[in-house]
Amino acid sequence: MALCSINPFRVPKFAWLQRIAERYCGVEHDRASMEAYLLLMSLALELREIGNANLAKLGLGEGRCTVLALLLESQPEPLSHSRLAELLLVTKGSITGLVDGLERDGLVKREDRSEDRRLRYISLTPAGQELVERLMPDKFRRIAGLLAGLTQPERETLVSLLLKVQDGLPAYRSD
Repeated sequence: MALCSINPFRVPKFAWLQRIAERYCGVEHDRASMEAYLLLMSLALELREIGNANLAKLGLGEGRCTVLALLLESQPEPLSHSRLAELLLVTKGSITGLVDGLERDGLVKREDRSEDRRLRYISLTPAGQELVERLMPDKFRRIAGLLAGLTQPERETLVSLLLKVQDGLPAYRSD
């Protein structure tokens, strides 16, 4: 299978990337590494696009969905804005915007639980819980379908290999 047969308009052809690398780096690059990188990038783009389209049918985006899932997991305890921001690796301002929209849609509620009125906790409403419980089985079914072509040992190997790729991120970040 040709590398770019998946989505030829999203990922540059290897030959083009190879020419650019030779021009600016002056060295021959490992074709398999470049193909793996391009395929990972293509798959990431397509997975994000498909996931966002599926969530949009429910009036959600990835951020809103993740907040709802975290709140479901934390039940019966609500979470503070700070804790949600920490879990999502975003600013409190980003969480405030997400929670504002979810509250407006009746999916979450804010409540005071301490004498410090600045400290507000967020929890799911019954409508929010119902939405997440309807969403999650479908999401996991889609994920299972995505990887259905792999045997269980192959899925385990894929996870192991992707973790090794993740370990290489510092080299990708360096100058």
